[in-house]
Amino acid sequence: MQEITRQEALLEDVREVYADDARLAFNVAAASVRANALRPIRHEGRIAASEYELAAQTAFALRSTADSGSVLHDAYRYKDLGYDLPRRLADGQRDEPKFYELVPGATMRSGDEWARWGLVFAALAGVAVITGVLAANVVRPRSLRTPPGPDRRRVVRDLEVIPQPAVTGGGWPRVTAELHLFVVALLVLLPLGGVYMAGSEQRAQAEAARQAVQDGTGTLAYGPRVTFLNGSRQTAMLIELQATARERAALGTGITPEQARHERVVAVVETRVAEHVRQIAEYMGRAPERADRGDAETVTALRDKPEDAPDLRTEQERQVSLAERASSRGLYLGSATAIAGVAEILAAAAVADGRRRWLAWPGGAALISTVLTAVVLI
Repeated sequence: MQEITRQEALLEDVREVYADDARLAFNVAAASVRANALRPIRHEGRIAASEYELAAQTAFALRSTADSGSVLHDAYRYKDLGYDLPRRLADGQRDEPKFYELVPGATMRSGDEWARWGLVFAALAGVAVITGVLAANVVRPRSLRTPPGPDRRRVVRDLEVIPQPAVTGGGWPRVTAELHLFVVALLVLLPLGGVYMAGSEQRAQAEAARQAVQDGTGTLAYGPRVTFLNGSRQTAMLIELQATARERAALGTGITPEQARHERVVAVVETRVAEHVRQIAEYMGRAPERADRGDAETVTALRDKPEDAPDLRTEQERQVSLAERASSRGLYLGSATAIAGVAEILAAAAVADGRRRWLAWPGGAALISTVLTAVVLI
């Protein structure tokens, strides 16, 4: 959720700067350059005068409609190359720290830390269960095997909710109690493994989703800047084509030599204007740098082409694979737990019967559950 919130803010800021403010700022800069270039020759002929007036009025009108916080503020103007869009974007992001102070990666690492602690406690629980099983089957202290005297309390023997081979009595064969204890150990340990696999699956899915959001953000953020840059370059090209057309028009018939000379002068000026506008387009549409003090992820998204950043998609595919693997293992453990539950019912019946002929059924179920668990571990 943090990743989505952060990337939504990033895309909104990029859209505001490069899809809304940039075009207005570029038009103002281009009109100003055109007016400045035509000012020295505006009194030499009607064409230069009208073109100058049109450019000057356009720049003035567009600039006057901007508010004080717009990119057209003098603080963002850079020499005669237009306006500093990366700086404008960085300032806008600093005005919204609640979004850009979110660090989804740190949140994921914090969750991983808690998961490691949970795994440690689960391992301790597993060790305790295994230790209890070994103590009941291997250690078998003499105090547990020897019936207590009349003056001693029967504490251990009174706690036989689960049959213990060390204290087996009352007609229960020892092998029956051992099998029952093994099944109970499976029922304790297998759910812990299932919980771990479920957590691993969710973690991998969350990471895959985060990588997908970052990949999509990179594609959507890169587009507005490149679209603006290409559109600005086309504007410069059109000005140059207009200059060429005006030069050819000066060779046509129906105009006086003085008018033809004036047309050629305006064409030369417009050629210089086209080159200057091209420089403005390159400067305003340039990719941000870290020196622009912008958000690091924003800088990366605006600089790198989506096809040049395959690492995100590779990592996403790896996380999806991990999620699928954890899901399969969780399914195996769930099946093993269910079969262990059946084995527990059959083992309880064997304990109640007290004869070994019942052991084949719970023993077979326990074996299947163990095999499924081994498949998961392998």
